[in-house]
Amino acid sequence: MQEAQFLNGLYIFIILILSIATIILIKYSISLRSYLKEFMKVSKDISNKQFDSRVKGQMSGEMGIFANNFNSMIDTINITIKDITDKNMQLKSIMQSVSHGILAIDTKGKILLINDLAKIMVDGNQKLIPEGKNIRQFIQNQIVLDSIIYNMSGENSTVIQKNISKDTIYKIKIDPVHFEDTDAVIGFIINIENVTEYVKLENMRKEFVANVSHELKTPITSIKGFVETLKMTDNLDDDTKNRFLTIIENEATRLTRLIDDILLLSTIENKTKKKVEKVDLFEVFEEVHEVVNYIAKKKNIKVKYEFKNKDIDLWEYSGYIRQILLNIISNAIKYTGENGSVNIKQYIKAKKVFIEVKDNGIGIPQEDIDRIFERFYRVDKARSRSVGGTGLGLAITKHMVKALNGNIKVESELGVGSKFIIELPFNTELAKKVS
Repeated sequence: MQEAQFLNGLYIFIILILSIATIILIKYSISLRSYLKEFMKVSKDISNKQFDSRVKGQMSGEMGIFANNFNSMIDTINITIKDITDKNMQLKSIMQSVSHGILAIDTKGKILLINDLAKIMVDGNQKLIPEGKNIRQFIQNQIVLDSIIYNMSGENSTVIQKNISKDTIYKIKIDPVHFEDTDAVIGFIINIENVTEYVKLENMRKEFVANVSHELKTPITSIKGFVETLKMTDNLDDDTKNRFLTIIENEATRLTRLIDDILLLSTIENKTKKKVEKVDLFEVFEEVHEVVNYIAKKKNIKVKYEFKNKDIDLWEYSGYIRQILLNIISNAIKYTGENGSVNIKQYIKAKKVFIEVKDNGIGIPQEDIDRIFERFYRVDKARSRSVGGTGLGLAITKHMVKALNGNIKVESELGVGSKFIIELPFNTELAKKVS
């Protein structure tokens, strides 16, 4: 009897313990499920780039430690991503501010980074987002693409210069990117620079030096030859001596004029400070007219002029307007035959002063019109030298006109004549430079 009661009590105790354990287990399971839902929600938020999401709720024990570690991990990821984003923004800003086209690719040609200028320079496919695409898919300029592909296999920097079109020259530099301090190449940085203007200037410099050397050598050789003849020949008659001395004097004068023109052109190009003054345009023209009219009368050339506005004052750098008018009008007379005519016309249009100088001289071939303002360029070299030209007059004129914020152009027909059109602003802003 007592044994039966003991067993019943034991059964009841076991059932009670199991019931309590079950209740605790169910409660813990509910809490654990709730915690797991919270972790799942936060992890989903993080995967959707919502880095402000955190695990919430009162958690104790190991779950509490795990929750704190999980939130700390999110903070670390958030800080790291912000740091990477900031650095990426800085890198992009630097890339965009660079005056060259910059392109970064991996060894397979996949584009990692590219600035806007590079997109334009390589004729990038505007329908594609370049990052992640292969250069063969994005770059549409075949010359640039071939240059990159051909030179991206080396371990050393490569610099090449390519004529992209008739008027465009690119310098392409390809630098390999090495993995840390090893020789392993993991990508390439491509720098594309438009060097068209630089090449033009360099060619102009070389041409200028060659032309100066030639122009200086000709009179010097002539002078040297005649001097040696005079020294070596004792029995020359006075007429021959005087003729030789006259040639030497003329060549020395030509040499002096050439050097003066070179120095003047250099002064204008270097923007050396000049005196600023206000001049009466018609008064300056009258001075020039008096000089050139004397030359014109020798060839029986009629110089006519029509000034619609004789009371115009212009601000200029001292002597520029006089030199411009003198060069253009004297040129018209030089290249006009006897009994010809030169007509000068002045008028105001669009708040600017226009001066046209028209002649019925020999004219200029169409293929030479674009080059007549170049230094030492002559349409007819023999004729230019016979009339005393240095080949710098029109170059000096153009630089002076440009220095006064003006413009000059020419219309011409071979055998019919030429018309030079000078456009000058009133240059009131130059008045501010007057001390």
